[in-house]
Amino acid sequence: MIPMATGGSIAIFLPNWVGDVVMATPAISALARHYAGRRIIHVGKPVALATLGPVAGPEDMVALPTGVRASAKRLRQIGIDLAVLLPNSFRSALIARLAGADRLAGYARDSRGWLLTDKRLPPRLPNGSYKPISAVDYYIDLAEMLGANCISRDLSLPIEPQQECAADAILAAAGVDRDRPVVMLNPGASFGTSKMWSAERYAALADMLVERTGAQIIINAAPAERRIAGWVARAMRTIPAISFAERNNSLGLLKALLRRCDLLVTNDTGARHLAAAAGIAIVTIFGSTDPEWAKIDYPRERIVRENVECSPCQRKLCPQPAGPEYHKCLELISPEKVYTAAEELLEESGRIVAPIRTGGLQ
Repeated sequence: MIPMATGGSIAIFLPNWVGDVVMATPAISALARHYAGRRIIHVGKPVALATLGPVAGPEDMVALPTGVRASAKRLRQIGIDLAVLLPNSFRSALIARLAGADRLAGYARDSRGWLLTDKRLPPRLPNGSYKPISAVDYYIDLAEMLGANCISRDLSLPIEPQQECAADAILAAAGVDRDRPVVMLNPGASFGTSKMWSAERYAALADMLVERTGAQIIINAAPAERRIAGWVARAMRTIPAISFAERNNSLGLLKALLRRCDLLVTNDTGARHLAAAAGIAIVTIFGSTDPEWAKIDYPRERIVRENVECSPCQRKLCPQPAGPEYHKCLELISPEKVYTAAEELLEESGRIVAPIRTGGLQ
């Protein structure tokens, strides 16, 4: 074990994907405890910083400019002694090296091992390919290499008070009854269509939840996913309480809304991890991706997937030709199967009430 360093600032380079940032929170918390008293800089893309924040003052959340040299110059102005590289990229290691970091800690992969001073080898299978391992444990192992003791694998995220107020206002304006179950659907996926259960099936599921459990439906969408949310809303027989097909959304607002929901039904996307951090029930629909990479051991989650010979392929687009094999990993998942998992979770929390036939305004 490498002894704790003393001295200047520490830069934690955040992963690029929302879900990965959330899965890194146990490791980030461990590093914060281990290096208590040191200035910690969180470095990453704006979406990564928005996911994590607010964990520190604005001056300690650094969105790097475009370009390696410009990024390195920005960090050199701050001055860092240790760079902890949660992303696997060569680019992150090069930026940290050019920024003048004395120590670079990360996984020795993607041809960057020679740039690292503190390196860990990623686990591999006998055939040489990378062994599927939960990103939670992947990041924890790196933190523990530096001597940081991780006391919990639980995912956690703070929420800004203004986002809490905004979430309450949206629910009130939509006439959401907090005594009835509130279920959010997340039909999009920035990774690619191979992760996306169809809009028609989400709509059928939503109608089942409204008619059988009295649920009030929120259709979530990032700005780039509004069309998908609109497809779901139009395919429903009932009216969703809230749809983000035609209104603004943000990561901060999504975090606050999830905390006020009873259940999230989602594809394998970042919203899943945000929901786990919020402590609500989750049904996750897996298609092309391997659940082992995103394993969070969350007791209030049910995973729904079909074991087909071509899955997990980890592809963004289904590689099968048009026909019965195309998108089979998701096409075989029926709304009834997902509903069964959702109903079980709602029953466990005592949140099923007498169904109603009316919905809120979009």
